[in-house]
Amino acid sequence: MAKIYIDNAKVMEFVDTIATDYTTLNYGADTWVETEDSLEFSEEAQEYYMEVYDEVESMLNNILDIHSNNDFKGK
Repeated sequence: MAKIYIDNAKVMEFVDTIATDYTTLNYGADTWVETEDSLEFSEEAQEYYMEVYDEVESMLNNILDIHSNNDFKGK
């Protein structure tokens, strides 16, 4: 199967959406902490998010052979 390269911003948005949804489902009300000007992941949720993000990105690359165009090394 040939590798498929997609705009990096779209890959990141896709992976971020899935990772955020999984994190929110897993942590519920404990997902977010309010700061002075925004909402951020709690420390535990941030760690989980990063793990899920890496896992989803790996599945895109290894199972579907979809990659960010940042990984493209030729024309």
